[in-house]
Amino acid sequence: VDGGVTQPRTDELLDFLQPGKEMVAASNSAEGYYDTLQALKMKNRQYLLELGLLYQVKLENDQKPFKEELEDFFQDNGRLTLQGKPYEASRGPVSSSLTDLNLDSPWDQQNPLSLPQSHLRPKSAASAWVSTITIPQPFKMTLREAHKKPQLMKSRASLELEKQRDKRQSQEEAECQKQFRAQPVPAHVYLPLYQEIMEQNEIRREVATQKRKELLLSTQRPFSFLEKEDKKKEAIRQKILAALAPVENSKPKGNKTVPKFSYNPVLGDKLKEAELYRKIRIQMRAKDLLENSSAPIDPSNRQREPQSRIATKTKQEKLSFLQDDFSFKPRINPAVPDFERLYWAFQREAIRIREVKEPTRNQPFKLRTSNLHYRQRQANEQKMKQSSKVPVQRSHSLTGLSSLSSNTLPVHITDATRKRESAIRYCQEDKKSRENEGIHWIEIQRKKCQAMHKSMSSRAKAMDPHKSLEETHKEKLKQNWSVSQATLIDSSLQQ
Repeated sequence: VDGGVTQPRTDELLDFLQPGKEMVAASNSAEGYYDTLQALKMKNRQYLLELGLLYQVKLENDQKPFKEELEDFFQDNGRLTLQGKPYEASRGPVSSSLTDLNLDSPWDQQNPLSLPQSHLRPKSAASAWVSTITIPQPFKMTLREAHKKPQLMKSRASLELEKQRDKRQSQEEAECQKQFRAQPVPAHVYLPLYQEIMEQNEIRREVATQKRKELLLSTQRPFSFLEKEDKKKEAIRQKILAALAPVENSKPKGNKTVPKFSYNPVLGDKLKEAELYRKIRIQMRAKDLLENSSAPIDPSNRQREPQSRIATKTKQEKLSFLQDDFSFKPRINPAVPDFERLYWAFQREAIRIREVKEPTRNQPFKLRTSNLHYRQRQANEQKMKQSSKVPVQRSHSLTGLSSLSSNTLPVHITDATRKRESAIRYCQEDKKSRENEGIHWIEIQRKKCQAMHKSMSSRAKAMDPHKSLEETHKEKLKQNWSVSQATLIDSSLQQ
């Protein structure tokens, strides 16, 4: 960007920032307002100068790699040696305008160290000649400019962020400088853990159990067999006394002689045979008992089932729906009844056996009005006319009871009963209509079958060359009659 383009803009900005002559010529009443405007203008100028310095520093940092590349390029060609900061002089209007502001402002004259000398525009011939040279810039310039614009716009926001960060840091430092005192340790920290409590309870339980065992062992006494020992001693003493006592009035026992039949050899054989039979019976009985006996403990189930009886019973109750082999197998009728047909059969049977009261049949009255005199009948008619002039309101509640007899009670028919009767009536009418339709259809089919049978028989007769049996029978009869007549005639002629 050429520096001449920025000259009008800087002039306009300087004209705006310079104090106007019209305001100086204002009245004394507007002097306060003018002073405030001047103060605001000075503050704005100072703010712009600070921003210019920030932008210059940032541009220097960004342009270092570009300057190094340009220096290498021109040193190799030997055409140009950069002096000072020509690239800065050829930059946008912001830097040139800021330098002009810096030169013209009285605040900078008072503070000459606010801006470095490198930011001032060079006034030598070499610098003028360098500024006229077109310095090639790298590619993607539009992207670079577009990237610079948001950075320039975000400068104020960055300042605000820095202020907030400094404020937060100062608050943190102030917070750190505050003195604090640690709170006391909570009471629940001193409580033992649950596991420790359980271990202590277990130890206490074992100690109590051991103490009870020792107490029981200390109070236990051995069994006393005194009475039993006394009885034994008394029995032994009685035996000794009985043996030592002299036997009085004791008769000498005579040994019986062995009978003679015991020496018979036949008796010995019988005894041996009986002994042998007894042994055989003992062996057979023992064998039968062994075969029919059962062990008290089933050897097949020596190992006890892992599950207890209660667990097995609970399992059977919960899993009973999975059982397939049931002991009880009911007989099931596989045929499904026709409930519709059974229902209508039941209805027909109920209608058939229903008790129907015989209706009252009124007999014709035998009126005797014709036998009355004419005058009396005319008077009666006049009385009836007079009585008919006075209308008698009839109760609406007893209109339905006029057809009932004196012995019946008034019955209120509900809507449900009325609908039920109408539904039954509709079903009966529908059934009758279907029956009539069925009968009509059967009649039509029968007529069609008859017509078809007639047409088929007529066609068969027309197509069949053979004659029917009836016709052949008649022909045979005629032939036989004619033959019999001919034979009779011949026999009569021969005679």
